[in-house]
Amino acid sequence: MPRVLLTRPLQRTTEDNTFSTLLKSEHIDVIEIPMITIDYPKDTTALDRSLQALADKQFDYCVLSSPTAIEYFHMRVTELGIADAIRSSVGFATIGAKSAEKLSALGYTLSVPLPHQNAGAAALLISLRTFDIRGKRTLILQSQIGLVVLLRAFEMCGAEIERRVLYETTGPTLHNSARLLQLFEADFTERPNVIAFFSPSAVEFFVRTLAEMGASHLSFLPTLAAIGETTAKEIELLLRRRPEIVARKANQESLAQDILTYLKISSN
Repeated sequence: MPRVLLTRPLQRTTEDNTFSTLLKSEHIDVIEIPMITIDYPKDTTALDRSLQALADKQFDYCVLSSPTAIEYFHMRVTELGIADAIRSSVGFATIGAKSAEKLSALGYTLSVPLPHQNAGAAALLISLRTFDIRGKRTLILQSQIGLVVLLRAFEMCGAEIERRVLYETTGPTLHNSARLLQLFEADFTERPNVIAFFSPSAVEFFVRTLAEMGASHLSFLPTLAAIGETTAKEIELLLRRRPEIVARKANQESLAQDILTYLKISSN
Protein backbone atom coordinates (compact mmCIF):
# COMPACT_ATOMS: atom_id res chain seq x y z
CA MET A 1 0.00 0.00 0.00
CA PRO A 2 1.49 3.42 -0.99
CA ARG A 3 2.13 5.81 1.88
CA VAL A 4 1.84 9.63 1.92
CA LEU A 5 3.31 11.81 4.66
CA LEU A 6 1.11 14.82 5.45
CA THR A 7 2.87 17.74 7.16
CA ARG A 8 -0.07 20.12 7.76
CA PRO A 9 -0.65 21.53 11.27
CA LEU A 10 -3.13 19.68 13.45
CA GLN A 11 -5.53 22.64 13.57
CA ARG A 12 -5.96 22.60 9.79
CA THR A 13 -6.45 18.84 9.44
CA THR A 14 -8.98 18.84 12.28
CA GLU A 15 -10.98 21.59 10.58
CA ASP A 16 -10.96 20.15 7.06
CA ASN A 17 -9.03 17.06 5.97
CA THR A 18 -10.43 16.47 2.51
CA PHE A 19 -6.91 15.61 1.37
CA SER A 20 -6.55 12.57 3.64
CA THR A 21 -10.14 11.47 3.07
CA LEU A 22 -9.66 11.34 -0.70
CA LEU A 23 -6.39 9.45 -0.47
CA LYS A 24 -7.70 6.94 2.06
CA SER A 25 -10.72 6.26 -0.14
CA GLU A 26 -8.22 5.06 -2.78
CA HIS A 27 -6.44 2.81 -0.25
CA ILE A 28 -3.50 5.16 0.34
CA ASP A 29 -1.99 5.09 3.83
CA VAL A 30 -1.76 8.69 5.11
CA ILE A 31 0.76 9.39 7.87
CA GLU A 32 0.04 12.68 9.63
CA ILE A 33 3.07 14.28 11.30
CA PRO A 34 2.48 18.04 11.68
CA MET A 35 5.57 20.13 10.95
CA ILE A 36 3.94 23.30 12.27
CA THR A 37 2.64 24.18 15.73
CA ILE A 38 0.23 27.13 15.99
CA ASP A 39 -0.85 29.01 19.12
CA TYR A 40 -1.60 32.50 20.42
CA PRO A 41 1.34 34.62 21.66
CA LYS A 42 2.19 33.96 25.31
CA ASP A 43 1.39 37.61 26.06
CA THR A 44 -1.76 38.80 24.26
CA THR A 45 -1.86 42.26 25.86
CA ALA A 46 -0.88 44.18 22.70
CA LEU A 47 -3.09 41.98 20.51
CA ASP A 48 -6.13 42.43 22.75
CA ARG A 49 -5.58 46.19 22.85
CA SER A 50 -5.64 46.35 19.05
CA LEU A 51 -8.72 44.12 18.86
CA GLN A 52 -10.54 46.40 21.29
CA ALA A 53 -9.53 49.40 19.17
CA LEU A 54 -10.98 47.56 16.17
CA ALA A 55 -14.28 47.15 18.02
CA ASP A 56 -14.18 50.83 19.00
CA LYS A 57 -14.08 51.84 15.30
CA GLN A 58 -10.48 53.09 15.41
CA PHE A 59 -9.67 51.15 12.24
CA ASP A 60 -11.27 51.21 8.81
CA TYR A 61 -10.06 47.79 7.72
CA CYS A 62 -8.73 44.58 9.20
CA VAL A 63 -6.57 42.21 7.15
CA LEU A 64 -6.69 38.44 7.78
CA SER A 65 -4.66 36.64 5.16
CA SER A 66 -5.56 32.98 5.72
CA PRO A 67 -8.24 30.61 7.09
CA THR A 68 -5.99 30.05 10.12
CA ALA A 69 -5.83 33.81 10.81
CA ILE A 70 -9.61 34.06 10.48
CA GLU A 71 -10.14 31.15 12.86
CA TYR A 72 -7.81 32.53 15.54
CA PHE A 73 -9.23 36.04 15.13
CA HIS A 74 -12.81 34.84 15.52
CA MET A 75 -12.01 32.73 18.59
CA ARG A 76 -10.23 35.62 20.28
CA VAL A 77 -12.80 38.36 19.62
CA THR A 78 -15.58 35.98 20.67
CA GLU A 79 -13.75 35.26 23.92
CA LEU A 80 -13.34 39.02 24.46
CA GLY A 81 -17.04 39.60 23.76
CA ILE A 82 -16.46 42.08 20.92
CA ALA A 83 -17.27 40.01 17.82
CA ASP A 84 -20.66 41.65 17.18
CA ALA A 85 -19.25 45.18 17.52
CA ILE A 86 -16.58 44.34 14.95
CA ARG A 87 -19.06 42.73 12.55
CA SER A 88 -21.16 45.90 12.53
CA SER A 89 -18.39 48.41 11.89
CA VAL A 90 -15.30 46.95 10.18
CA GLY A 91 -14.52 45.96 6.60
CA PHE A 92 -12.16 43.04 6.09
CA ALA A 93 -9.52 42.15 3.53
CA THR A 94 -8.46 38.58 2.91
CA ILE A 95 -6.55 36.50 0.38
CA GLY A 96 -8.11 33.78 -1.76
CA ALA A 97 -11.56 32.26 -2.17
CA LYS A 98 -11.29 29.85 0.78
CA SER A 99 -10.51 32.66 3.21
CA ALA A 100 -13.28 34.81 1.73
CA GLU A 101 -15.82 32.03 2.19
CA LYS A 102 -14.78 31.41 5.80
CA LEU A 103 -14.86 35.10 6.67
CA SER A 104 -18.34 35.57 5.21
CA ALA A 105 -19.63 32.39 6.86
CA LEU A 106 -18.68 33.84 10.25
CA GLY A 107 -20.68 36.99 9.54
CA TYR A 108 -17.88 39.48 8.86
CA THR A 109 -17.96 41.99 5.99
CA LEU A 110 -15.57 41.24 3.14
CA SER A 111 -14.67 44.63 1.67
CA VAL A 112 -11.34 43.92 0.00
CA PRO A 113 -11.14 40.47 -1.66
CA LEU A 114 -7.61 39.79 -2.87
CA PRO A 115 -6.15 37.08 -5.13
CA HIS A 116 -4.53 33.95 -3.69
CA GLN A 117 -0.89 34.38 -2.67
CA ASN A 118 0.16 31.99 -5.48
CA ALA A 119 -0.91 34.70 -7.93
CA GLY A 120 2.21 36.64 -6.92
CA ALA A 121 3.09 40.05 -5.49
CA ALA A 122 2.31 41.96 -8.69
CA ALA A 123 -1.23 40.57 -8.90
CA LEU A 124 -1.78 41.41 -5.23
CA LEU A 125 -0.67 45.01 -5.72
CA ILE A 126 -2.72 45.48 -8.91
CA SER A 127 -5.84 44.15 -7.18
CA LEU A 128 -5.30 46.24 -4.06
CA ARG A 129 -4.97 49.44 -6.09
CA THR A 130 -8.57 49.04 -7.28
CA PHE A 131 -9.74 49.85 -3.74
CA ASP A 132 -9.68 53.25 -2.07
CA ILE A 133 -7.44 52.58 0.94
CA ARG A 134 -5.23 55.67 0.89
CA GLY A 135 -5.14 57.14 4.40
CA LYS A 136 -7.30 54.32 5.78
CA ARG A 137 -6.30 52.95 9.17
CA THR A 138 -5.65 49.28 8.61
CA LEU A 139 -4.94 46.55 11.17
CA ILE A 140 -2.97 43.62 9.74
CA LEU A 141 -3.14 40.47 11.85
CA GLN A 142 -0.64 37.72 10.98
CA SER A 143 1.69 35.15 12.44
CA GLN A 144 5.15 36.33 13.45
CA ILE A 145 6.38 35.05 10.07
CA GLY A 146 3.49 36.52 8.09
CA LEU A 147 3.80 37.67 4.49
CA VAL A 148 5.93 40.82 4.31
CA VAL A 149 4.69 41.35 0.75
CA LEU A 150 1.17 41.89 2.11
CA LEU A 151 2.34 44.59 4.50
CA ARG A 152 4.36 46.32 1.77
CA ALA A 153 1.44 46.24 -0.68
CA PHE A 154 -0.85 48.09 1.75
CA GLU A 155 1.89 50.62 2.51
CA MET A 156 2.48 51.24 -1.20
CA CYS A 157 -1.22 51.93 -1.64
CA GLY A 158 -1.14 54.59 1.07
CA ALA A 159 -2.86 52.80 3.94
CA GLU A 160 -1.92 53.67 7.54
CA ILE A 161 -0.71 50.32 8.86
CA GLU A 162 -0.63 48.74 12.28
CA ARG A 163 0.60 45.14 12.41
CA ARG A 164 0.00 42.74 15.28
CA VAL A 165 1.02 39.13 15.83
CA LEU A 166 -2.24 37.20 16.03
CA TYR A 167 -0.71 33.75 16.40
CA GLU A 168 2.74 32.22 16.48
CA THR A 169 3.91 29.59 14.02
CA THR A 170 6.68 27.36 15.32
CA GLY A 171 8.16 24.00 14.39
CA PRO A 172 6.98 20.52 15.32
CA THR A 173 6.67 19.34 18.91
CA LEU A 174 9.46 17.15 20.25
CA HIS A 175 7.13 14.17 19.94
CA ASN A 176 6.45 14.84 16.26
CA SER A 177 10.13 15.48 15.57
CA ALA A 178 10.93 12.08 17.03
CA ARG A 179 8.16 10.47 14.98
CA LEU A 180 9.58 12.03 11.82
CA LEU A 181 13.08 10.74 12.47
CA GLN A 182 11.75 7.31 13.37
CA LEU A 183 9.82 7.18 10.10
CA PHE A 184 12.91 7.87 8.01
CA GLU A 185 15.03 5.42 9.97
CA ALA A 186 12.50 2.63 9.45
CA ASP A 187 12.77 -0.06 6.78
CA PHE A 188 12.29 1.28 3.24
CA THR A 189 8.94 -0.51 2.99
CA GLU A 190 7.67 1.57 5.93
CA ARG A 191 8.81 4.93 4.59
CA PRO A 192 6.49 7.30 2.68
CA ASN A 193 6.31 7.25 -1.11
CA VAL A 194 5.28 10.93 -1.18
CA ILE A 195 5.69 13.87 1.20
CA ALA A 196 2.94 16.49 0.87
CA PHE A 197 3.58 20.13 1.80
CA PHE A 198 0.85 22.75 2.17
CA SER A 199 2.96 25.81 2.99
CA PRO A 200 6.50 27.21 2.77
CA SER A 201 6.65 27.14 6.58
CA ALA A 202 6.03 23.39 6.64
CA VAL A 203 8.90 22.92 4.19
CA GLU A 204 11.20 25.09 6.29
CA PHE A 205 10.46 23.30 9.56
CA PHE A 206 10.62 19.85 7.92
CA VAL A 207 14.08 20.56 6.49
CA ARG A 208 15.29 22.13 9.73
CA THR A 209 14.06 19.20 11.82
CA LEU A 210 15.67 16.52 9.65
CA ALA A 211 18.87 18.56 9.35
CA GLU A 212 19.15 18.74 13.14
CA MET A 213 18.21 15.13 13.83
CA GLY A 214 19.32 13.19 10.78
CA ALA A 215 20.79 15.32 8.02
CA SER A 216 21.69 12.36 5.78
CA HIS A 217 17.99 11.65 5.21
CA LEU A 218 17.60 14.90 3.25
CA SER A 219 19.61 13.38 0.39
CA PHE A 220 17.27 10.42 0.05
CA LEU A 221 13.80 11.91 0.22
CA PRO A 222 10.98 10.34 -1.80
CA THR A 223 8.64 12.12 -4.21
CA LEU A 224 7.73 15.64 -3.04
CA ALA A 225 4.33 17.27 -3.56
CA ALA A 226 3.43 20.97 -3.14
CA ILE A 227 0.05 22.68 -2.86
CA GLY A 228 1.16 25.52 -5.16
CA GLU A 229 4.04 27.43 -6.70
CA THR A 230 4.95 29.40 -3.56
CA THR A 231 5.48 26.16 -1.64
CA ALA A 232 7.22 24.56 -4.63
CA LYS A 233 9.71 27.44 -4.76
CA GLU A 234 10.51 26.98 -1.06
CA ILE A 235 11.25 23.31 -1.75
CA GLU A 236 13.55 24.30 -4.61
CA LEU A 237 15.30 26.86 -2.42
CA LEU A 238 15.91 24.59 0.57
CA LEU A 239 16.30 21.18 -1.05
CA ARG A 240 17.71 22.17 -4.45
CA ARG A 241 15.15 20.07 -6.31
CA ARG A 242 11.86 20.71 -8.04
CA PRO A 243 8.93 18.84 -6.45
CA GLU A 244 7.67 16.12 -8.73
CA ILE A 245 4.06 17.09 -8.01
CA VAL A 246 2.67 20.65 -7.92
CA ALA A 247 -1.10 20.87 -7.61
CA ARG A 248 -2.78 22.19 -10.76
CA LYS A 249 -5.15 24.12 -8.47
CA ALA A 250 -4.09 25.32 -5.03
CA ASN A 251 -6.52 23.22 -3.00
CA GLN A 252 -6.66 19.91 -1.16
CA GLU A 253 -8.72 18.09 -3.78
CA SER A 254 -6.37 18.97 -6.62
CA LEU A 255 -3.24 17.97 -4.73
CA ALA A 256 -4.78 14.66 -3.65
CA GLN A 257 -5.89 13.86 -7.22
CA ASP A 258 -2.48 14.78 -8.65
CA ILE A 259 -0.75 12.51 -6.12
CA LEU A 260 -3.11 9.65 -7.00
CA THR A 261 -2.41 10.13 -10.70
CA TYR A 262 1.34 10.19 -10.06
CA LEU A 263 1.23 7.01 -7.96
CA LYS A 264 -0.83 5.17 -10.56
CA ILE A 265 1.57 6.13 -13.34
CA SER A 266 4.58 5.20 -11.21
CA SER A 267 3.18 1.78 -10.42
CA ASN A 268 2.78 0.87 -14.11
